[in-house]
Amino acid sequence: MVCVVKADTPYKTIKDLLTAIQTQPDKLNHATAGTAMTQHLAVEVLLRAPNISSSNTVQIPYKGGGEATAAVLSGQVQFLCNNLPTLVGQIKEGTMRAFVTSTTERLNEFPDVPSARRAGVGPLEQVTGWSGLYGPPGLPVEVMNKWKEVLKKVADDPDWHKANMNMGAIATLRSLSDTEKFARDQFELYEKLGTALGLRK
Repeated sequence: MVCVVKADTPYKTIKDLLTAIQTQPDKLNHATAGTAMTQHLAVEVLLRAPNISSSNTVQIPYKGGGEATAAVLSGQVQFLCNNLPTLVGQIKEGTMRAFVTSTTERLNEFPDVPSARRAGVGPLEQVTGWSGLYGPPGLPVEVMNKWKEVLKKVADDPDWHKANMNMGAIATLRSLSDTEKFARDQFELYEKLGTALGLRK
């Protein structure tokens, strides 16, 4: 994930933005692709790091990430947190300013953009786009082993790593046990957040 503003706004750092949100309630709003979508929850995690109330900034939901991005560029909203690969073009072109990524380290493609921990919003590291490979219960061991073999080849493919790097994605393949732990941690994160925000039905 990456949090951005339109490049010509006065906010130069994530601290500038958070200070404005804290001291000027309701003045700044943010775009999302809808309540409980990743863009929304990323902002909630971001605000909770310095104990800023969710009510200090207004969520403006759009039909999708593309519309949300356009809303920032047109000045309809002040900021957005979204998957980095969808914003790489605007950041490189200089139409958007990136404040922070949810990565544990700075990205080679964006050395001037601090990681979440470096920017003082460490909990944002937990918010990331990811995919998992799942099968039905009782999947035969030979099928699982075949998938492990295929994924190992992918992990060793320099072209795959280069393609991910070019679009601002971080290539990570986890073991079965690590995947289970990661998915469980993600579930617990959003379950607690959903409960705190009253999103559970």
